[in-house]
Amino acid sequence: MRKFRDKMRYFDFYLFVPYIILCCIGAVMVYSASSINLSYAGAATNTYLMKQLLYVVMGLFCIFFSMMIPTYKLAHRNFIIIGFFVMVVLLLYAKFFTTAVNGANGWINLKLFSFQPTELCKLYLVLFMAQLVSNRERSMDTLNSKPNRKPFLLVLILLILVLVEPDLGGFSINAFIVLLMYFAGGKNYRRSLFCLSGILGAIIIAVQLLRFWNPAPLKGTRFEYMYGRLTAFYNPFKVSSTTGQQLINSYYAISNGGLFGVGLGNSVQKRGYLPEPYTDFIIAIISEELGAVGVMVVLLLITWIILRIFLIGIRADSPYETMICYGVGTFMGIETLFNVGAVNGLLPITGVTFPFVSYGGSSMIVLSLALGIVINISINQKRNRKEKI
Repeated sequence: MRKFRDKMRYFDFYLFVPYIILCCIGAVMVYSASSINLSYAGAATNTYLMKQLLYVVMGLFCIFFSMMIPTYKLAHRNFIIIGFFVMVVLLLYAKFFTTAVNGANGWINLKLFSFQPTELCKLYLVLFMAQLVSNRERSMDTLNSKPNRKPFLLVLILLILVLVEPDLGGFSINAFIVLLMYFAGGKNYRRSLFCLSGILGAIIIAVQLLRFWNPAPLKGTRFEYMYGRLTAFYNPFKVSSTTGQQLINSYYAISNGGLFGVGLGNSVQKRGYLPEPYTDFIIAIISEELGAVGVMVVLLLITWIILRIFLIGIRADSPYETMICYGVGTFMGIETLFNVGAVNGLLPITGVTFPFVSYGGSSMIVLSLALGIVINISINQKRNRKEKI
């Protein structure tokens, strides 16, 4: 208890307050986006609201729990090794012993909520890559020593397991986390920027070439659903009755909202037109009900959190803590980019949720754990600065 009180003296409210505001906005919008369809089905209109509030409470517990864990313990060899095997078991279990949802075996039913191992994998890869990259920097500083690249094979194994679920959104985010952290830790920044640009360019070219690929071999397979989403990205109106329906109705919602929206609770698209509007397309409902102004408030809050995390990373006392902050900031930034891009039709729909706002237990818990670790790093910085004065 004394340790907790000491931590609270240096608590980073610049991170915590925007997080709480986003969670509150998320709870209100989840209720608004889900209640009407629940009433049509004869269910309690506050079902998803109560679950989301429970997830928020669980998220708060996760923040304070991870805030109390010394960061050096997260870098311990045993933690990394045990964590790797736990991730492999969870991903394999989700692949072979669960029911597919939208063509992917990515959810483990925990009764209270469906847990996605892919979400936990994002945080684990942040911690794993932080250790690998910081160790690589120390090795490069030592004369006549070469960095050990074998542990990167373990990272590749996890990425492959995520891809074969198949979970294109989860794989993309995990891959971006690994790439950005790897290049961020490089000493040759020009070379790192060149390599990263080349990889991004290759991805863009590959996606564009899929326009001309015959999808016949995918019919009847789990990858058919993924290809359908790419088709909807290219021309949603061509497949308006199937995979393009979600994106088209998202367009309608954004168009209806205008600058100030039609008013909280007055969305038309949530009334059976936009599928599952309280999850990865909740930004479309915010846009319709609260307008562009409401969306900007949400984007400014998450941008503040991300930039604050990067600032804490820049000020960190060790390369390991710096890389953790860079990884968590990348994690949240890429998820935000993928979600908003999908809602606006700028990126393919990958089922990625908006941090702290969309309905979901896995995302809330993992992101809160990650934020708690960053808050812990911030607390240590403030304490160290005060001790030096």
